[in-house]
Formats: sequence, C-alpha cells, structure tokens
Amino acid sequence: MSRKSVIFVDAGFLLATGGLRVTGNSLRSAFSVQYKSLVDGIQGFVSERDSRDLLRMYWYDAAKDGLFSDEHKRIGLLPGVKVRLGRMSYNGEQKGVDLKLGLDLVGVARNRSADVAYLLSGDDDLAEAVEAAQDLGMKVVLLGIENQGHRLGVTAVAEHLALQVDDIATLPQSLLDRCFAKSAPMTAWAIAEPSEATADAADRVGAVAAAAEVPAEADVAAYAAAPVAGSASVNGQRSVPGPRPVPRPGALPGTAGAGGGSGTSVAASGQASPGPAGPSGRPVPTPGPRRVLPDARPAPAAGAVRREPVYSTETGAPAAQSPWFDLVESAEAVAVSLADNWHGSVTQRELNELLAERPLLPPTIDRVLIKDCAAKIGEAKTDLQDIRKAIRAAFWRRLDELV
Repeated sequence: MSRKSVIFVDAGFLLATGGLRVTGNSLRSAFSVQYKSLVDGIQGFVSERDSRDLLRMYWYDAAKDGLFSDEHKRIGLLPGVKVRLGRMSYNGEQKGVDLKLGLDLVGVARNRSADVAYLLSGDDDLAEAVEAAQDLGMKVVLLGIENQGHRLGVTAVAEHLALQVDDIATLPQSLLDRCFAKSAPMTAWAIAEPSEATADAADRVGAVAAAAEVPAEADVAAYAAAPVAGSASVNGQRSVPGPRPVPRPGALPGTAGAGGGSGTSVAASGQASPGPAGPSGRPVPTPGPRRVLPDARPAPAAGAVRREPVYSTETGAPAAQSPWFDLVESAEAVAVSLADNWHGSVTQRELNELLAERPLLPPTIDRVLIKDCAAKIGEAKTDLQDIRKAIRAAFWRRLDELV
C-alpha cells in the first residue's frame, strides 16, 4: 500500500458548521467563505499531523443538475483538490453526495492509493463505508471541528460514525473564524431590482393622487407593495399580501372629498357610511377604517418575541416558567436569526415571491430552519410538531417586522 494520505471533505457539513458559527444559521447566502484559506488550512493541519505525502483532497458538494457553479470551478482549480458533485433536489436536499464519498473512500482503499484517509464529515450514513475501507487495510481518521462543550469534543458528529473511525482529530475553531464571514446586508435591495409590480404601483398611486390633488411622492412608498383591490395579479404577477395604511379622508377616490364614485365614504366623525345600492335597492354597508388601540407596554428588544404569561387556574397568578418554555424560546431564536440573515441577502423579487406564498415556506428555507433547529435543541425535539409550528411562526413574525 502506498504511503500516502487522502482527505475527504463533506462540503455541506463543513459549510453548515462554519455558517452556524458566524451567523447562527446554515443558510449559504448569509455568509461568505475564503475557500483557498480554508483548503490550505485543512491541508496544513493534516500535513503537520501526518508525515505522509498527500494524494489529494476530494471535495463533495451538490449543485443543480450536478453541474459546476462558478464557486465549484474556483474550488476545483485549487492545487490538489478534486470536486465531486451530487445533485440538488427541488427542496434543497443533497442527492448522491454521500454515495459518491463512500464509493470513493472504499475505491481508494481497494486500489491501495493511500493508507490513511482523513474524513471531514458528521454523517452517520458513512459508517458502513468507513468499515469497508478499514477491512481493506485503510486507517480512517475523523476530522471534526473542535467543541469542548460536546461529549465527543467535536461539533455535530453522529456518535455511530465516531465509534467506527480509528481516531478523531479536531480542527481548531480559529480556522473557521478566519475563513468564514457574515455576508454584508443588501441595503439597496429594494432599489437594485425593482419589480414590475412596484413600477405599476407607482403609476396607480400617481393617478390616485392626481385625482385627489395629493402629491404622488408622499404615497408611492406606502402603496408600492399593496395589491390592486379586486384583482388577483398585477401585470401577470401575483399580488403580495401585506398591511396597507388607512387612507386619509379625501385622499382616495370613493372617500369624502375625493370627487364621488363607488365605495365607502368617510364622514368627519370617522364612521363609515353606506356605499352604493345593491341588487335589492338597499344600500350595501362597507366597513370603514378599523381603529387599532396602541400597545402601552414597553417594546421588546430587537429580534425578541413578546410573550404573554401563563396563568395558574388555581391561584390566578403567573405560573412558573417551564422547561418547555425555554425549549420553544431556543427554537424561535433560530428562526429569528434565519429571518434576519435571509432578509439581508435577497432581492426584492425573491422577497415578493416568498410573501406571495404565505403561509407556506419554500422547501429550501424550511429545510434550513429545521436543520438548524435540530443542531441547537436536538433532532428528536425538533421532530415535535409544536416545535416546528413555533419556529415557522417565529420566522414569519420576524419577517413582518423587517418588511
């Protein structure tokens, strides 16, 4: 057998671990990576530990239709790196990545191309491939990310996989701190890619303001995201649901002082008066603007969710906080972090598409949400439907605050 070492990197695992460390979630658009420094750091760590020559580093990732992206091309051009791609399913799941990694691990062992393999992954599915490579005479060392708070000493590694390998070597967390960084928020995302619906909304508000003798500039921003009443689409695009400011008396057609027309008229007292007559000849009542009483309580901190106390049925006093309350809060913190990072890295069009599908979350976002929650509170607890409902609701609440 050749006196060489080989490195197998599960990129999905590595990038998710680094993303969680710097941003609090594994959404790839939320962080940037210095791939050359990352690859050099891993190779340098192995070289310091092992005097054998390095055969190569295999980098396993997934891409749409299994085709190289610009990012994968940059990684593949690095010296000593071979990129192997699986496919990405419609909901963001990797397909064929673990299979390729396992087959290559066993193939290198069978061909005696190297006698020691360094495996950077935490997936339990690779345990059988590790055993097969060991049966062929290869030594397999698990590369993990240092985590002194975990009983295995590494982050997010399946216990069954840890039990099968010959040894565990821990990469320092400082390597991730050097190579991962939070992506800069797209502060001009609403201007950089205006949608057709936004442009059409400006035209509509301009016409409305002209009829009501109100400056158009003052209302374009408020009505840009509002759907046209009675229509399901704008220029072929679905209308985006969302709050719409209550119009001032006389500001819109159909209100008092706007020049008449059908719809609700608003008197000086603020009460709605009957609209046009219906088929029976009687007026059809139309609700007026709804009064919203202000919340006198102090506003919660940014990102925090206001919670109401749970009262005891026996004493009427607030009940003691339960472990379940802490569990839900920890899970919702993951959702708030994901909403913050996702909103800061998308375009106006992507935001409109997400809001148009509410309350459903795209499979890619939902998968990241559940995976990150499982990493924080455990997979078994994340599988509870109450927890999943709580994190999805928290994501929408936080997004509402941001938009």
